[in-house]
Amino acid sequence: MEGSRAFDVSWGLLTGALCLALAVPILWWWLPEHRRSFFGTAIDPSSRLQLSYGLFCMAMMGTNLGCRAIPHADLGIVHPAFFLIIVALVAGLGPRVVWLALHPPAQVRPAHLSR
Repeated sequence: MEGSRAFDVSWGLLTGALCLALAVPILWWWLPEHRRSFFGTAIDPSSRLQLSYGLFCMAMMGTNLGCRAIPHADLGIVHPAFFLIIVALVAGLGPRVVWLALHPPAQVRPAHLSR
């Protein structure tokens, strides 16, 4: 099936979904009303790195969907390189996304209620 049109479209949808699954929480936690530091405040105090990775994951999602869905000539090393980028993103950022999603921040109680 690999190399067929059905495989290309299916693989594009799968890798695009993986990138979207990374991008949405990273960008959601970047918003001021939902702020959570993805990389820690010592590494990324202004959250620019978090925004960059979120946007990069969104770009990779669009590229994977477009590259696989639009017929084009063989691009040699491009498809294997994209695959390795997706593996690196999922392996590198995926565990942190899951951990942050499963461990919500502690709610700070107002001083008058903590007595």
